[in-house]
This record gives sequence, C-alpha cells and structure tokens, in this order.
Amino acid sequence: MREPSDSTGDDEWGFITARAKPSPQTATNKEALADLIESESSTPAEPKKNVVGSRLESWGDQSSIEQLRGRARPLSWAIAAVFVIGYINEIVAGSRFVSLLGLKAVIIIYPLAGLGLIAVALLQITWIDRLPRDKALSRVTKIYAGGFVIGLILVAIPQTTIIGSGVIWLFADQLNFLLPLIIWTMTSDVFNAGEGRKIYPSITQWQYGGQLTGLAISALAPFLFIPLGIPLPYLLLICPIGLLLIGVLLPRALKDSSLSQGHGRDENVVESLKSAWSFVGGVKAFTAMFSTSVAVFTAGMIYKGAFLSNSEVIVNDPAKLQVIYGLTMIAVFIMCGVLQKFFVTKILERFTIPGSLLLLPIFATACGIFMAWGLIGGLGIKPQYLPFLIIGIILWWVPRWSIDDVARRTALAVVPNERRARVSFIIDLLPICVGLIAAGLVLGLTYATGLTQLAPLIALPFALFAIFPARVMAKEWDKALLSPLLRIRKRLN
Repeated sequence: MREPSDSTGDDEWGFITARAKPSPQTATNKEALADLIESESSTPAEPKKNVVGSRLESWGDQSSIEQLRGRARPLSWAIAAVFVIGYINEIVAGSRFVSLLGLKAVIIIYPLAGLGLIAVALLQITWIDRLPRDKALSRVTKIYAGGFVIGLILVAIPQTTIIGSGVIWLFADQLNFLLPLIIWTMTSDVFNAGEGRKIYPSITQWQYGGQLTGLAISALAPFLFIPLGIPLPYLLLICPIGLLLIGVLLPRALKDSSLSQGHGRDENVVESLKSAWSFVGGVKAFTAMFSTSVAVFTAGMIYKGAFLSNSEVIVNDPAKLQVIYGLTMIAVFIMCGVLQKFFVTKILERFTIPGSLLLLPIFATACGIFMAWGLIGGLGIKPQYLPFLIIGIILWWVPRWSIDDVARRTALAVVPNERRARVSFIIDLLPICVGLIAAGLVLGLTYATGLTQLAPLIALPFALFAIFPARVMAKEWDKALLSPLLRIRKRLN
C-alpha cells in the first residue's frame, strides 16, 4: 500500500483532509489514518477495487477517468433526467402558483413543502437503508408518478386548479432534493471516496445538463404553446412518464454494479433516526456540518422566496415571470457548468472539503446584501430594482449547485454505507426542510406587516451565523476521519 505523502501535490487524498496548517498533529493524524486503513485490510498486497463502503481505501486509485465515466454513465443519465423533470415542474408549476396567489403562494407552499419533505423522509427512513437500492428507487418513482397524475387531474378541473398547481409544485421539492439524494447514495455505493473525487464533478455536469434542459424547455415553452393555444400545464405530462422510465431503466443498467443490498433489519422510525443521529451527533465535524447547513439553507430559502415574490410584483405577468425565472436559472447553471469543468476539482484540492463548504455561507451573505440593496434602494439604485435581485440570487445559487454540492457529496461518501442514506437525510434534507418552514414564517411576517422588502435583511444573520459552525467543521475534520464511526467496512457478500 502506498503511503500518503505530506505534500499536497503528491497526495491524491489530500483533498479530503483539512490542512489549514502543517503541524506535528496533522502528521500524526495522517499516520494514524494510514495505520487504521492498514489494520482494516485483510489483504495487504493490493487494494481491492469497487468495494462497497470502502470509504478511505485505495490511496492510489488506478481507475482511469474513462473507466470511471463508463461506470457512471447510467447514473449520470438518471440524474440528468431527474433534474429535467424537476425543473420543468419547478418553473411551470411554481410560476403558475405564484402568479395565481402572489406572495401568499410562497407563504403557503414553503412550510407545506418542508413538512412534506420531512413526512416523506420519515416514511422512507425505516426502509431506505434496509431494502436493496434498486428496489428503493423503483418504489419511490412509482409513488411520485402516481402523485403527479393526481395533481394533473386537479389542475384540469377549474374548481381545483389552484390546489392542483400547489400539489404539483410541492412535488418539485421532492424531485429536486429527495430523489437525487437516493441516486447520489447509489453513486456512493458504486464509487469509493477516492474515485468520487474524480468522477463526481463529471456526474454533476450531467446534473447541470439536465437542469439546463429543463429550464430551457420551461423558458421557451410559452413562445411555442401560447400561439398554438396550448395551456402551459400540458408540459407537466412529461413528469410522470419520465419518473416511471427512470424507475425501470436505472436498476436494469446497474444490475451488475456493487449496489448496497440493504442491512435487512426491521427498524421503526425512532430506531432509524437514533441510528442516523448517533453518527451525526457523535462526530463533531458532521454535527457542525448539520448546524451550518440549517442556518445557510434557511437564509437561501428566504432569498429564493423574496426573489420569486418580488419579481412577480415587478413584472406582473405569469408568462414573463416564467421566462425571467427560467433564464436566470439557465445563466446560473451555465456558470456552474464552467466552474465544474475547470475549477471545482482545483478548489477542492486547494481548500479541502471543509474549506470548500465554508464558501457557501460567505456567498450567501453577499447575496443578502445585493437583494436588500435592490429591494430597498439607495446609493443610486432605485427600489424594486430587478437586476440586483437577479445578481443576488445568482450569488446564492451558483456556489450552492457547484462547489458546495460536490464538496457535500464527497464528505458524505466517507459515511459507512449501512447509514449513508439516513445520514444524508439528516445532513442534506432536514436543513432544507427547516429552511423552507422558517422561510415561510419569515415571508409571512413581512407580508403581514407590509415590509416584504426587508426579507433579505432578516435572512442575513442566518447566513452570517453559518460561517461559525463551518469553521468548527474545518477544525474538527481531521479528527473526524479517525473516528470509530467512520471505520472502513468490508463487503461480506
């Protein structure tokens, strides 16, 4: 087994350890980590490849990027398809619902979306790590497809069209947050953390491709559908059909891959949550990661709600709002694609995982400043200035869907596979749920007082606070890698 070098240029795994300062303690940590890996290995001659749960194995991974891309191709296509569906849903249903109800739509839908994500996660958490991954994915896609059909029927009935639009918009959060989480968990089964560092940026580029495609279809649909007299909600028919195809085709494509077959134990909700939280609460770096995620996603959800509701007031036209929303996000994901192609891997290597996760709270703070400036005005800027709203939301979305997304996936790849999906629910999903609920309350308060322009200012303290636990995470990361809770697991089958 090759010893890890102290030089960051030679150490292929240097990205995974925080290296703020070279010190004797850091050197000791690396030696202890190497000893831990050596003691866990049953065959010291050559590291095995494609071992499920081998979080820190194979310091010198020999897989070429072409081989990794070949293994990742079905997952890349699936993640792209999920986001095509999710963003068509997000833009079409979201724009329609906001145009029908204004800011009240966001106030209503955000808490419901947060509670809905929590409810679905609690329903899934008892079996998401118990069942084989392919069966879990198939079950989820069938349930969502059925829900979409019900929502479309409600939209088609004039008396329930508002309710139907809201129901379908709720599914956007399920598709954009929960379903990708399951596919990324499958990805972590197929690739270890060292391989993930190389292939995750490539998979994320496919994610951007799917997001851009969904956004482009949504932004251009009004120019085609309206002259032909076709209602825009007809575009949503793509969603249930696409979900069923993903649930059937992806498990078939991965039938020969090393997907987790589940731990097979029957657990209730309390036991499953206790098992997941024992990991998050038992590793200080992940506790801090959870805290910073809650704070920064609360700020981000407030920013998104303020952007949607105030843009609707400024343009006062549902078709224009759909175009502005779609084109803004297209610009965001073009920037994300460029970052992913040329800079994200270098940023991960330069700042490490915890350092990269610290960047999002900083950009979230800048987002709040620009959005507040654009809404309140001053220093030569008139109030309700749409360009500053767009600049602000770009400052939030670009790092959220590029640097932070890859760093988060890579951090979660070190979690043992028998807990990974449930820990991902807590680290990735629960902060978003809390953010949605808190954002709904904040936006409701500003609406009730007639001070909607102050929403970004209220979000700013959350963004600033997120910086502090992020720094704790960076400080504790080396110790976390030596925790018994992250001990390397071997496949038994």
